[in-house]
Amino acid sequence: MVRVFDDAVELSDGSRIPANTVVWTAGTSPNPLIATLPCKLDRGRIVTDDYLEVLGWPGVWALGDCACITDRRTGRPYPPTAQHALRQGKTVAKNVTAALCGGSKRPFSFSTLGLLASIGRRTGVANILGINFSGFLAWFLWRTIYLSKLPRLEKKVRVALDWTFDLLFSKDLVHIHNLRAPTASRVRKETDSALLAADD
Repeated sequence: MVRVFDDAVELSDGSRIPANTVVWTAGTSPNPLIATLPCKLDRGRIVTDDYLEVLGWPGVWALGDCACITDRRTGRPYPPTAQHALRQGKTVAKNVTAALCGGSKRPFSFSTLGLLASIGRRTGVANILGINFSGFLAWFLWRTIYLSKLPRLEKKVRVALDWTFDLLFSKDLVHIHNLRAPTASRVRKETDSALLAADD
């Protein structure tokens, strides 16, 4: 599919399929490097225990998109989202400290607060504490939370200004072609060889 219209979708061969509803789906996948590791994997992710330690590898920890961490309440893996990864990072930091200094490790446990996604220009979808909504409000909430998670005040101000200009002005589109000049080394080599032969 290369283009979506109000009443159809256009395929790469130019043909159109009539459609009143278009459903877009996407997923996440861990880095392919993970598949080369000699530890237990589940759907391409590193399996950990409740303390985020890699099974069978004491002193090795995994978290975020590359880790398969089972939620003890549901029996299913936690989703690979930023809100989980941030909290997993704090848990791993405490557990590494406990392992090095002789304290007790803490199991990871967290309930999803909600889900947000931007799905287009000034449009988003959200599920916050079980309430679904969409449109500008969901998009604005997604941007606000994203902005609040950025490190350093300077970065937050820069991004906020950029987003404000985006609201007030249309996009400034620039298309840059990276064209390579044809190389002349082979032609020159053949010319140099011909000149040398002519001199002899």
